[in-house]
Formats: sequence, structure tokens, C-alpha cells
Amino acid sequence: MSKPQSVVVSDAWSIRQELHALGLTPEGVIDIARQAAAAKAEALAIDPCSTPGTFAYIRGVRAIRLMLLPEGWRVSRSGNVESTVNDDLGVQLVFQNVDLACDFRDPQAISGKGAGARKLVEFGKQGELFERADAPAEKSLGVVPVVWVLCVSTEGKKLRAEVSCPDAFEGNQFDGFSKRIFVVNEDLGPGLHQNLPLSDGGGDGEVEVRIAKK
Repeated sequence: MSKPQSVVVSDAWSIRQELHALGLTPEGVIDIARQAAAAKAEALAIDPCSTPGTFAYIRGVRAIRLMLLPEGWRVSRSGNVESTVNDDLGVQLVFQNVDLACDFRDPQAISGKGAGARKLVEFGKQGELFERADAPAEKSLGVVPVVWVLCVSTEGKKLRAEVSCPDAFEGNQFDGFSKRIFVVNEDLGPGLHQNLPLSDGGGDGEVEVRIAKK
């Protein structure tokens, strides 16, 4: 049985409306994508091969939180996956470096996804992995907000970014998206010129920590 195709949102008015429902704006997503691209461009040829992706990931997560935490969002590390959550809207936003965003085919994560990411996506329509003792009483405890992924790619001299809702998947790679919102497709400015190959095989720094009892 063939999988249903993603709903793709690409016209300006619909993009703004869809992002508004997620507590986001096109301008905010554009700024996050540009900051991630700028950080990636800071890597030098002598750095470890994973440096561009690591820089982009750190700056992307930081930019999301600097923008959204003052708006009432919160930091989540459930399942050892870094995300930013809006409990009122039921949205859990994750930053992801991908091979190519806003394309006819689904974006692929530069670094494979682990069990924590799979669980967040799988149970994201039901609730959060762990109850929080510090959550306000009126919040819905034990519930994981729906996972949305801010996918950013810098392929060639193009910066692309989309906000997409992944389907549940097996293995270590996304396997389809229920909805994809195409937000950014622009030329990289002179200040973001890449001196390194954009496809770094070392991953993007998204380490899922596993803690074992002694």
C-alpha cells in the first residue's frame, strides 16, 4: 500500500497562516535559517569534518530558543532530543540539518536519527515522554506535543528551509512527512560563502546521549 503524499504549503499567504498556527512567523524562520547558515560558514578547512554541521546545529537551536522562550515556549530534552515546546499550541520544534529542503523529494537528515527521536515522533500525537514536576497545574502533563522539524539546507549557493511534520519512522532516517511548509529558498549572500564542501560526513552534532546505570 502506497504512503499518502505530503501536503505541501508553498504560497506566501498560506505559509504565513500555517506558521501562525504553530506559533511561528516566516520572518522568524528565515532569521533562524540564516543564522545557522552563517555559523556553518564559520568553519575552517582545518577543522574536523563535522564542524560545519555542528556549528549550524548549535546556532540553529540557540536561535530558536532565543526567539521563542520569551514567547512562553520552554526547553525540552525528553528522550535526549533537544527541542523547544509550546504547551498551549501542542507544538514541539526540533532543528535539523538536512541534505536538501524545499524539494520535490523529502529532506533527509544529515545525521541519522536515534531511538529518542523516533519515540518523540511516534508518541508526539499522544503526549510527552516524561511528566514535569515544574509544569503549571493547568498544563496537560504526560503529553508530548506534535513534533515539527525546522529543516535547513545549504546546497551549492542556495539556502533553503522548511517546517515539516514527520511521520512515524523506523530505522535512523525520516520516512515521510504529513505536511511540509516551504519557507526559505534564497541565494546565500557573500558573507555566507562556503569554503568547504557542504556535505560533511561527520554529522551535524546532534548527539543523543544514552545514560546507563552502573
